[in-house]
Amino acid sequence: MKIKLLPQNLINQIAAGEVIERPASVIKELLENAIDAGATEIEVKVIDAGKSFISVSDNGCGMDKESLELCVLSHATSKLNGENLLDIHTFGFRGEALPSIASVSRLEIMSATDSSSGAWSVRLEGCENFGLSPTTRSCGTTIEVRDLFFATPARLKFLKSDSSELDACYSALNHVALAFPEVSFRFLDSAKEKAFYPKVDGWQRRIEDVLGSAFRENTFPIDAEMDGLKLHGFTGVPTFNKASGSHQCFFVNRRFVKDRIFASALKSAYAGLTPQGRYAAAALYLEIPVHEVDVNAHPSKIEVRFRESEKIRQFIVSELKKKLRAFGASVPVTGMLDDRRGKSESASLYSVNFGERSGRKTFPSMISLSNAEEAFPQKLPPAEQINISEKTPEAGIPENAEKIFLGTAVGQIENTYIVALGDGDLVIVDQHAAAERIYLEKLKNNLSLDSQTLLLPEICPLTAAQMELLENNRDLLLKFGLYYEKLAQDLVTINAVPAILENCDAKSLVIDLVDELSTFSDSYSMDEKINRVLSTISCHSSLRAGKKLSVEEMNSLLRQMEKTPNIAQCCHGRPSYVRLFAKNLNNFFERP
Repeated sequence: MKIKLLPQNLINQIAAGEVIERPASVIKELLENAIDAGATEIEVKVIDAGKSFISVSDNGCGMDKESLELCVLSHATSKLNGENLLDIHTFGFRGEALPSIASVSRLEIMSATDSSSGAWSVRLEGCENFGLSPTTRSCGTTIEVRDLFFATPARLKFLKSDSSELDACYSALNHVALAFPEVSFRFLDSAKEKAFYPKVDGWQRRIEDVLGSAFRENTFPIDAEMDGLKLHGFTGVPTFNKASGSHQCFFVNRRFVKDRIFASALKSAYAGLTPQGRYAAAALYLEIPVHEVDVNAHPSKIEVRFRESEKIRQFIVSELKKKLRAFGASVPVTGMLDDRRGKSESASLYSVNFGERSGRKTFPSMISLSNAEEAFPQKLPPAEQINISEKTPEAGIPENAEKIFLGTAVGQIENTYIVALGDGDLVIVDQHAAAERIYLEKLKNNLSLDSQTLLLPEICPLTAAQMELLENNRDLLLKFGLYYEKLAQDLVTINAVPAILENCDAKSLVIDLVDELSTFSDSYSMDEKINRVLSTISCHSSLRAGKKLSVEEMNSLLRQMEKTPNIAQCCHGRPSYVRLFAKNLNNFFERP
């Protein structure tokens, strides 16, 4: 077969397949163009979830007649100064968006500058250019996209439901809005206003406007700098975790990205603090010299490559861990009970937020904290004064941390939950979960455990796969005081267990350890493996649910909790206690 050149319209349609996947892709590209044009006010309109009509209007610098003619040609751009693709300071620099959109839709662009040349418009249908014509409008640009994918109708079959496509449009707007608090954004769906974000001075207000008050109340700020890298934003207390990573927003030089480095850093920093299969909530912004990141790795520019990815990952992990040491004792807050009432987490946080704006009433949360000062009114003594029986790791409690005063115990519920009264609040403690965390933090300070020889060794049957896992991790288990001998391909005899466990069920311990080992992957670091093994040991050494305690024993546990880092969650990431204020009860009982 002979090689031949493809026609330009087919070239553009192929490019559109990479850049324009769905209506939300159009909105993303046009919003980025508006930001590059210096807009401070942007309005987005959609009809039929963007399939029938999309309009993005801004008050940016606009385009003159000559620029308007060129902007719809492939790879025509005003945003590259020179030939270095690692020196990118703008968003829509590739010159693919407008011709790609034009190749699969009916496109009209109206624009005007401050000059006296007036306003002009250009109209295209599937790459057929109908030329320029004069129009009227003030300085800025309006781009209207009608009948998306009319030129490639097969693409319409791959779109999801209207509600899913509309959610994606919301998300595209919100990602840009989160990055530019100094710009106002308005979103209209079929002429009905669904969202309005006024321009604000700081990130905190915009994050609350977009992600909701629950997100803001359950997160703490990050602000760090190292070797030209700057990290700021908000990340959630460990108990404010979600069923998916849709509540994690990452930005590089204000560009929203989907990057495994950020996700991996969050997973590593929250290891042992969130339940397995749950994800911490975060909105993190990384500022990095432009020559250290390649934003040209993918046509949609949503994936980036870093020159020193491991350095960036370690920087993020380190800063998150520092903050978690200070805020790790934060209590479960707004949204925690909502998740456990069966509230769906399949919808994105953004669409839930829009639902609230449109009048959907949500059930009042019983647990709500406006800020950390309300929860932790008293200062914690210096680490060297703390004694749980062994010294608490100093790294776990910073000097400026705030004390958790858990009140005075008044009784138990089902011999499982301790009820305590504080100054104007009610505290309910899961005694087993709290004891797990206390043991785990003590074990972290002593990574080599003594053994206790069993008077009567126990026989434990295992499958071939379990036996292989046990043998592959023998050295790790020996380090923590577990001694066993292999009797056969499916049998081991347990001779000694960690001394801290006292009268534990040795067979149950080994089975649980093997189950934990089976979850390890090659991506797990040794620290993560150690933490998971210690968590399993802590679970077996802890005060069990169902054990009756005296008031003195309950108060002793409360005082130990106040001296323990990360006490708000057990070693598996579940909450260990909740605090209810009078205002929470008033809300619950609908008192004014």
